[in-house]
Amino acid sequence: MEYTSLVTFIYYQDFEYGTKFIEEILELSLVMDQGFAKVYQVSNKGLLGIVSKENRIGIKEDTLISLSTKNVEEAYKKIKNKEVFDLSDIKQFPQIPLQSFFFEDKEGHHFEIQQFLNEKDLLIF
Repeated sequence: MEYTSLVTFIYYQDFEYGTKFIEEILELSLVMDQGFAKVYQVSNKGLLGIVSKENRIGIKEDTLISLSTKNVEEAYKKIKNKEVFDLSDIKQFPQIPLQSFFFEDKEGHHFEIQQFLNEKDLLIF
């Protein structure tokens, strides 16, 4: 599989604090604001995202590794035949807009493979 970027998401109970920490302490530039989640540029294709814990989508832990691809359906077909756990269906998120699926490894680490659908977002991810 070919991935185009990586976003590591961390979840904050106090989302306002998380926003201030990332912007004022780490001094990262905001590249996407989804309201409940924000993504910041760390390097060329290295991104750090924060999400309000209220908006977790089936994620039990506080970290999510999101890998972007150009073809989420092809990635899904490959992943579903491998040893992964709690594999979700491909979900549509029209408010972002993207489509993605989630799964875990045997130790409970959370992963998402996503495909952005907006041309502007494809330049970032």
